[in-house]
Order: sequence, then structure tokens, then C-alpha cells
Amino acid sequence: MGFWANVEDEMKYQGISRKELASKANISYAGIGLGLERDSMPGADTALRISKVLNVSIEYLLCGAEAEVFGTESHASATKYKPVIKELESLPTEIREPVLDLIHKLSRNASG
Repeated sequence: MGFWANVEDEMKYQGISRKELASKANISYAGIGLGLERDSMPGADTALRISKVLNVSIEYLLCGAEAEVFGTESHASATKYKPVIKELESLPTEIREPVLDLIHKLSRNASG
């Protein structure tokens, strides 16, 4: 997969529209469409802004899952736990909050 295909997949995963990405990354809406249509490589500054908005590494956008081979451990962990995070986010607040509290407590105990 190319850069724009990875961007589109990440946008779908995060529920971000092209319009929202364009606005937050300060790029044109049409530019996103052209990038997807042409499968072209954006400039480094554009790629960086997009990666920051999507909160993923540029390497991930360039290489997709293959970036885990080259990326940091934290990126690999983030990719590994995406399905769990998505499930957690879908829980009702009254269930999600106690689960998050438990995770925070366990994390503090493990590091302390």
C-alpha cells in the first residue's frame, strides 16, 4: 500500500473525514483526493502534518504494517493494541471508565 492508501485506512479507523484531515493538517481537500487518485507522494512537510494529525509516524504512513519492522517499539505496540483500543472506546462510559481506572492502577503498580 502507498502513502495515501495508508492515510485513507487510518482516517477510516479513526473516523476522520477528508475534510477534517484537510482542515487540521492545513492542506487542501482537493489535494487529498488527488493524492489518493494519483497515488502520489506528498512533500515532506505535508506528510509530517498529516502524520501529526493522525498521530502516527511518517514511517507507518509510508510503509504501513511493514513499518513495525523498522519502527520503534512504541509504534509496534500502538499497532498491536489498536483493536483493543477500538473496543474500549466503543464501551459505554459507565463501563469504560472503571476499566481505564484499573489499567492506570495496574500501570502505576507495575512501574512503582
